Amino acid sequence: MSTPVRWLDRLFLADPRVVGEEARLGTEVPEISPAEAADIARAVIGRRVAFATGRACARRALARLEVTAFDLRNGLDRAPRWPTGIVGSITHTGSAPGGYCAVVVGRSAEVAALGVDAEQWSRLTPGLWSRVLTPGERAWVESHDGNERLICAAVIFSAKESFYKAQYPSSGRFLNFQDVEVTVESSDSTFEVRVLESPAGAPGLSSCSGRFLCVEEFVLTGVLIPAGSPTGTHDAIQTEPRTLTLSPDLSDARALDAYRPV
Repeated sequence: MSTPVRWLDRLFLADPRVVGEEARLGTEVPEISPAEAADIARAVIGRRVAFATGRACARRALARLEVTAFDLRNGLDRAPRWPTGIVGSITHTGSAPGGYCAVVVGRSAEVAALGVDAEQWSRLTPGLWSRVLTPGERAWVESHDGNERLICAAVIFSAKESFYKAQYPSSGRFLNFQDVEVTVESSDSTFEVRVLESPAGAPGLSSCSGRFLCVEEFVLTGVLIPAGSPTGTHDAIQTEPRTLTLSPDLSDARALDAYRPV
């Protein structure tokens, strides 16, 4: 792992309920437990670096909550299985070296759910928009110009990923990209996510709010649901004014990888 960055504090506004650890992906595979390594024994080197960096970040974050000697294994659905009393979320994006990884955790007595996601905004090219954007979202994205379109599309995609990660552990509900719609408020770097068709009594969140951050070549999004919140609508992270800032132009736009639980 390379020198850690400190973007999560900005994303979650240094909320004391959230413990975050992050790192840029390096060239070497960080040391993880044999049990954790078994989950990626047949993976290519890039995947092993990303997975192990996530586990190393998780180990540091859990230690700050006084949880040690815990193997963070994946379940049959490939989602992380956190210790009892802990909720968390992992994300990684980009190649090694140079990519980014982040982990957020909290105590379930204080936090009902967490979701975090990071994306390289240049990778969500227009050819992919029909797969991940609703017609309304696409119209909003196309109202912008140049690279701002790519950033806006990446914010929406990432917000859906964060929402999915937050709602899935409690609901077990699978959602496609077209099942939810995101409304972005660029003036304060917030978004609203809502499930378009949620049957009465369906488990999990039907909507929530979150925050986004644009930094270097990355878009980050985060969702925090406090403990005791109703399972329907919830206003998540409190906001402070922050504007959408364009990152430097990246000319090497690549196709987006398929979503993979981490």
